[in-house]
Amino acid sequence: MPSSRMPKSMAEKKEVVQWIEKNGGVPTPAAVYFKNERGWKVSEAQVRYWWKQRTATKAAPALCSRLSGAGAKPRLSEIKDILFDQVLFRRPAKEKVSRDWIRDAGQRLAASELGDADFVASDRWVNGFMRRYGLSLRRTTNLTVLTDDVLTDRAVSFLRHLTSRIDGLSDDHTILLDETAVYFEGPRRQAVDQVGARHVVLKSTGFASMPVTAVLAVMTTGRKLPPLIVLKGAKQDDKIERYGNVYVVNQPKAWVDSALLTRWLDLVFPPIFDTCTQGKALLWDSMRAHISKMVKARCAAKGVQMFVIPGGLTPYVQAGDIGIYKSFKYKLSPIIDSWKKSDAVL
Repeated sequence: MPSSRMPKSMAEKKEVVQWIEKNGGVPTPAAVYFKNERGWKVSEAQVRYWWKQRTATKAAPALCSRLSGAGAKPRLSEIKDILFDQVLFRRPAKEKVSRDWIRDAGQRLAASELGDADFVASDRWVNGFMRRYGLSLRRTTNLTVLTDDVLTDRAVSFLRHLTSRIDGLSDDHTILLDETAVYFEGPRRQAVDQVGARHVVLKSTGFASMPVTAVLAVMTTGRKLPPLIVLKGAKQDDKIERYGNVYVVNQPKAWVDSALLTRWLDLVFPPIFDTCTQGKALLWDSMRAHISKMVKARCAAKGVQMFVIPGGLTPYVQAGDIGIYKSFKYKLSPIIDSWKKSDAVL
């Protein structure tokens, strides 16, 4: 690993300039000389810069550490103020402000105001901007916040129950299943606002009433099963139809109830569950439909074990929630945004 550069005093820089003047006026050999003879950690680029600034270096006091006006220039100082004004303008209008919006707006301002089309607006820059202007990412929740002790007890109990039975399960017949809501307008539970703001209000659009539910299932071997999309609408003939590799059904409410779940298990899962007599299991959360009497009876009739993740633990122990569903939404979000901006939306 290359050695890191070390800052030098003005007296040392003067010494380098004098050595270059005495040895032909070429700065590059000075870097080699001071590395070998003095053990300095100095680069050729540093030496060339000192030589370029030799007039100012000679005139500078020996005790100062850098030339007047040198050093890193603050970037986007005025742009940041403009960006903060835009944040303050959007929030009273109940417009959502996210970290991604701050990043995109910063890049646009850098390109338009400074002509800097290469400005990255990294996560570190966004963090610094929010810290400087007293902004934070606010989140609302309607879930009961459990104490660490309760979560720990639930996790230990669940893992103890699962571990004692895991050796008897078959990877080819164990399925992780969950339902995840897909919003054509984001859930809008997060928005950047000033620290300490008591009311965080967001304006909604007509797309907020267009949620669908995606039922995703994957075997522990990694094989994905065809997804089920639940749309809000009249039941019509109450039929689950297949379009390509996706099943679609209409429900009065765009969610999964016990009746739909049992129909779904009977339609898609027989090739997996009916080909063996042991080691069959479903792993899912404690949603009401999952633990209903109807679903329990159907699983018992098929000899399928149920492993129910206790409430509050899905972000920690539900592999599908961590490795599949978040990735699914992350990849789907730009597709929905492109559709909303297209001519297909009237």
